[in-house]
Amino acid sequence: MTHVLVVGEPLVELLEGVPAVVGRGFGGDALNFAVYLCREAPELDVSLGSAVGDDPLSDELAQMCRDEGVDLAFVRRVAGCGIGRYSVRVHPSGERTFRYERGNSPFRDLLDTPDHPLPDAEAVDLLWFSGVTLAVLHEAGRERLCDYARSIRLGGGTVVYDPNHRSTLWEGPGAARGWTARAVAAAHMVLASVDDGRQLTDAVTPREVADAFRSLGAAEVVVTDGSAPCVVTSGSGMSEVPAPEAVAVLDTTAAGDAFDAGYVAARLRGEDPERSARAGQRAASIVVGHRGALIPRPGEPRSGRSSTGCPR
Repeated sequence: MTHVLVVGEPLVELLEGVPAVVGRGFGGDALNFAVYLCREAPELDVSLGSAVGDDPLSDELAQMCRDEGVDLAFVRRVAGCGIGRYSVRVHPSGERTFRYERGNSPFRDLLDTPDHPLPDAEAVDLLWFSGVTLAVLHEAGRERLCDYARSIRLGGGTVVYDPNHRSTLWEGPGAARGWTARAVAAAHMVLASVDDGRQLTDAVTPREVADAFRSLGAAEVVVTDGSAPCVVTSGSGMSEVPAPEAVAVLDTTAAGDAFDAGYVAARLRGEDPERSARAGQRAASIVVGHRGALIPRPGEPRSGRSSTGCPR
């Protein structure tokens, strides 16, 4: 069975409405990707590499992961801690603004020392991590994760990096660009938005962004651009994949994570990059039609979410 390891920080998600909080659930790009990948490809062995607390919300998160099929063997439980959280306010256009409370998150310390809980590199077929993952870690953890990614790639595994740039998490633009370059150099596959590329390279257009990430060492790059075509660059050249028919956008939270899951699942099934990009676009188009990071499965209510205030 193909073993996928997803390294990142799960968070409590609070959806804001007027006049109060609409609901509570879970999110964070790594968690979103892991859950959506399990839904896209149940045949995969998907593990989360992370750290959580021992509070009731951490227990609730763990149960949700088990229900979704996400393996928690590489998640450290830290006594006396709770997981971070973020609140999101969605604008009428579907775009959103975030406020984070993650200063005491146990994930920040996960890779500071060599006794981290991640498996040996030889046991990982595909590693996924993001710019958010790197930004939240301390510098020692960033070093260790980039070295770990490099070991997986050199050992024949696949490393997928999503730059997912959040400028407020970084010490400054120089740090963000420097660590992005190191992560991309360790990655086989980069899945980025054009906005990420514009902030992390000197490129402007999706094609230029793809070229910039290829020049840093990635073998395969996909650059999304909202409802515009995405650019796919691989050994067979560069192509554009038109977006599917426009859909009503309610909330763009986790759209990129869903795209990554659809793309990676298709690539692991042996699809070519262009078909895989279409699979990613389909997955993202479903997610943007719902509120919150983790949408319910078809025919199921949203599990683990409470409402306090206006109904959705």
